[in-house]
Amino acid sequence: MAAPVLLWDLLLCAVLVVGWLLVVLLLALARGAPNASLVPGGLRPWHHLLAVLAVAVYLATTVWGADETPGHLLARATRGVGLAGDLARMVRLLMPTLVVTLAVAFVAGMTVPLPATVPWPEATSAPPRADDGVPVEASSTHGSSSTTGVETPMPSDDPGALRAQAEGVDALLAGSVTSRNDLAAALAAVGQCRDLNRSLTLLQSVARQRRAQRDRAEALTVDALADGPAMRGHLVSAFAHSGDADDAYAAWAQHSISSGCSLDANWRRGNRLSNQAQAAKTEFLRRWNPIARSCELPTRTVRDI
Repeated sequence: MAAPVLLWDLLLCAVLVVGWLLVVLLLALARGAPNASLVPGGLRPWHHLLAVLAVAVYLATTVWGADETPGHLLARATRGVGLAGDLARMVRLLMPTLVVTLAVAFVAGMTVPLPATVPWPEATSAPPRADDGVPVEASSTHGSSSTTGVETPMPSDDPGALRAQAEGVDALLAGSVTSRNDLAAALAAVGQCRDLNRSLTLLQSVARQRRAQRDRAEALTVDALADGPAMRGHLVSAFAHSGDADDAYAAWAQHSISSGCSLDANWRRGNRLSNQAQAAKTEFLRRWNPIARSCELPTRTVRDI
């Protein structure tokens, strides 16, 4: 027995909704969404009302007051008693609904907030320990390296100077943690298209902190530390790249405020600069952690800076 006509019309409505969602996902991916499965979570209530509008148009133009609905034509076809011209008539009946469905799907796909994925360093990005056997180029001004390839800090002629300089570096690293936590919170908010104005202010503040940290790193005295100038250079580069990345993320937040949430060129530039910062941090930490251990100071990973 063929299903009731109403059931066939409801099935067509379900197909319309699925088609609407598919178009939304494709448009979101084209705009730069990193994962289609994350897009539906960003749909706002008014986006769902657009899908309801497409169903309402179907009911208004093909069901209410009609002698034969698309459901009638499908039911007749399943019973094998379809008439000539049924297919053409179904297309004509569905045309207004298809046009409206595509239009509202376009609007939803172009306005749905996109989830952002910012590349944070994974555990594999942490600097190797001195016994990991990862080769590091030895400094020609500080004697030989250890048999494992990671340079062993050579004691300074003035242990007090070595300790003081190491503590100065450690203090700068400790102060960078707060700004990193602020950055993570702001990026998560912009990625979810919420608290945009507050996040923009926070990102701009973090960028200023990064530049101040870069200047402090440049001013560090490290002549008593093993491979100190090279180590300091990597730390300065890390803060400089991080500050530039934060500026790019701030521009992304500003674009989200003025033009709608999307993963734009500023977001992509921020990711590239963030990756460069991670590389510089890794090189810095390969030199710093052996010094920290020798001075009984905390060792760190890339996530700790």
